[in-house]
Amino acid sequence: MNILERDPHIIAVIFDLDGVITNTVYFHYLSWQQLADEEGIPFNKQIHDRGMLGLNREDALHYLLGDRQLTHIQQQLLLNRKNDYYLALINELNRVHLLPGIDNLLVELHFAGIKLALGSSSKNAEMVLQRLGIRHFFNCIADGHSVPHLKPAPDVFLHAADLLQVSPHQCLVVEDAPAGVAAGLAAGMWVLGVGPYERLAQAHLVLPTLSGIGWADILAKVNYYHRSGHGI
Repeated sequence: MNILERDPHIIAVIFDLDGVITNTVYFHYLSWQQLADEEGIPFNKQIHDRGMLGLNREDALHYLLGDRQLTHIQQQLLLNRKNDYYLALINELNRVHLLPGIDNLLVELHFAGIKLALGSSSKNAEMVLQRLGIRHFFNCIADGHSVPHLKPAPDVFLHAADLLQVSPHQCLVVEDAPAGVAAGLAAGMWVLGVGPYERLAQAHLVLPTLSGIGWADILAKVNYYHRSGHGI
């Protein structure tokens, strides 16, 4: 049954990490930029945002390399360097770096009894949540270590639902990247896109930001979408 044919009964929310909970997207860009500069690869923020946003690090590296052919070992060395640069950049990450609206929404969801999971392609997700001081809100983490096929494949979200012991159609995915939106839809979940509508138009709902947005607001928009069949 198509998700739109079901009455919305959302009992779990699965958050993406980068660009939804904290702005580590910029740190990823800076670490890719450093690697590209060292390797003599043309690169800028437009290239990053157009082709690499939301991808796991292996797929992002393949996009960066283009037609350049490297052995598996050479690729792993580049990935290790990129990750070292990224870890150095986020060394000072703390609760101040939460994106607007996330802190209040996590508290509200917690007290509403909504199950929470992280669904991220990042392999540093556990560390980032710990540094942000919000790990205790999440029942489980599904990340780059959890499944072989990452976004836009639905596996990481389906794994999160399995860990939470809920059906996919009872989950709401919160994403900021097209690859994540595609993964949430492929998983048969409700998808809330946070960011520019033109980038996230395939999501069921799109909001420019979570600032000032409560759980009741999100549920109202999901119910409106279900009744009308139109986006918000």
